[in-house]
Amino acid sequence: MPSNAGYLSGRLVMNGPLRLFLMLLIHVFFILACSSSSFADSIKVGVLLDLSGPFSKQGEAAYKSIQFAVEEINLLGGIGGKRLEITVFDTGSDGNKMLQGALQLKEQGVSALLGPTAPKNCLPLRKFAENRGIPLILISGTTPILTFSGLKTKWTFSTTLNFSSELKALFSVFKRRGYQSLGVLVQAGGFYRELFLWIRGYAPEYGLSLSCAEGFNLNPEDLGRKFSLLNRCSPDAALIWANSLARSLVLNVMGRADLPLGICHGLFETAFGQGSNSTSQLLFVAVPSALVPEGLKRRLTFNAKNFLNRWGSQLDIMPFESQLYAAQAWDALNVLATALRHTGGRGGEGLRRGLETGIKNYYGVVGSFSFDKRDHSFLDPSSLSVLRYFSGRWSLVR
Repeated sequence: MPSNAGYLSGRLVMNGPLRLFLMLLIHVFFILACSSSSFADSIKVGVLLDLSGPFSKQGEAAYKSIQFAVEEINLLGGIGGKRLEITVFDTGSDGNKMLQGALQLKEQGVSALLGPTAPKNCLPLRKFAENRGIPLILISGTTPILTFSGLKTKWTFSTTLNFSSELKALFSVFKRRGYQSLGVLVQAGGFYRELFLWIRGYAPEYGLSLSCAEGFNLNPEDLGRKFSLLNRCSPDAALIWANSLARSLVLNVMGRADLPLGICHGLFETAFGQGSNSTSQLLFVAVPSALVPEGLKRRLTFNAKNFLNRWGSQLDIMPFESQLYAAQAWDALNVLATALRHTGGRGGEGLRRGLETGIKNYYGVVGSFSFDKRDHSFLDPSSLSVLRYFSGRWSLVR
C-alpha cells in the first residue's frame, strides 16, 4: 500500500498530496469536458498532407504540429466561441490524388486549405485554390507568393522559409563582412533559373557583383567541374543552392571550395550533421531561430517557445527538414486562426481579405510574417538566425 493512502473501515483515507493530485486531475477533466461540449458551432479546415509515400515523415511532423495548435486554440475558446476542426486527407505524394482530396474537402464546406507536403504539388494546389476561390496556406515550397508576378494569385498564402528571405539574410551578413564579389552554383532546373533572376536582382542592393554563376547537374563529375570553375573565378564568397536530394553530393565536393560559402537551408542538415570535409571551410546558413542547434537559440518568441514546449524532446530526434515542416504547419494554422478572428470566423472572400490585411508582424516559429496585397508570404529576413560554420562547429552570427 502506498504511503499516501490507507484503508479505514472500508473507506479510502487520503493525505494532502494525494488529495491535491486528485483535485488537479478533476480540474483538468472539467476543463477538457467544457472545451469539448461548450461549442455551439465549428469552423472546418481542410488539410492535405502526405501521411504515406516518400514525404510521409514530413507529413506526419506537419500533422502533429497542426493537432497541437488546434488543441491549444480550442482550449482557449476556439474562434469566437466556435470550435476549430480539421479534416485531413492523405495525398500520398500523388498530385492527382491531392486534387481529388482538395475537391472533396471544398465540397464538405471547409473554410480554407493547408498543404501540401511535396513541393512539386504546390503549383497544382495553387491553381486549384485560385480557380475555385478558396483560401490556401502553403506549408511547403520556397517560392515567394507575389500577387503581381508569375501565376495570378489572389487566394494563396505561405508560411514557409522562402528563398527571398534566406538570400537577404545571407547577403546582409556578406555586406557586413565586406564581401563585394559573389559566385553562384545552383542546381539545374526550371525553378533554379527563376532563382538566378532573384539573386541577380538582390545582389546589387547589398553591394555585391556577380563574378560567375553556374548551374550544376546531380552528378559528382559535373559538380566537381563547377567547383573548379568557382575557384578560378575567385569571388569573395559564393552561394550554393540545391534541394535536399543533392545534400550528400554537395557535401562530398564542398571541401574543394577555397572561399566562404552561403548554403540554402536544404543543405543545412548535411553540413551540420556531418560537418565539412575541410577544417578551414567557412559556411553560412539562414534558418528559423527556434530550429538552430541547442545552445544557440536566441530571441525566441512566445509562439516559438510554445511550439518547442509542445514538441519537447521529440523534436530533437527529427531531421531538420521534418522540424521545418512542423514549424511551417504550426505557423500556417495559427496564421489562419488569427485571420479567422479578424473576420469573425467567416470564410470565403472575407477570410481572404483577413489574411491579406490582418497578418502583420505575426511572430511565429519560422519567423515574422506580414502579408499585404502584393506579397502573400513576406518573411522578415531579420527574424531569421544566420549561423556560421568553422572548424567543425556552428556559431551564431546574428
